[in-house]
Amino acid sequence: MKHILLLCMAVIFLLLMAGCTQTAQQGQPAATTTPAPVNTVTISAPVATTTASVSDNTVLIQNMVYNPAQITVKAGEIVRWVNKDKVVHSVVFSKDSKIDPSGPLSASQSFSVKFYDTGVYTYSCGIHPQMQGSVVVI
Repeated sequence: MKHILLLCMAVIFLLLMAGCTQTAQQGQPAATTTPAPVNTVTISAPVATTTASVSDNTVLIQNMVYNPAQITVKAGEIVRWVNKDKVVHSVVFSKDSKIDPSGPLSASQSFSVKFYDTGVYTYSCGIHPQMQGSVVVI
């Protein structure tokens, strides 16, 4: 009986761990959350692992706003959000964008997304919905 219980617990653990991972399909943005401060971003598989500077494509989360509120980038570029506030924020895209949300970002943490397709991607803070912004991909 103990062996069955241990086996069930192991299977549940593996299923939970498998559910905690995500992969981006080709043509879909890949998102990562990283502790900051960092000057590089690593994009995980199936996108080829790359390290890219995103200093020009950084959105600061500060004083309860995204700055800049709208950023324009080329397809294939990475945008990084850095929380400079002392309170927790997040970056949540509209459901039709199919971009996973950042999750809670504490002070100095960052979140990055590589945009593949042209268009306008609107987002807001999941904790403070009045905070809104957009990424224009050309």
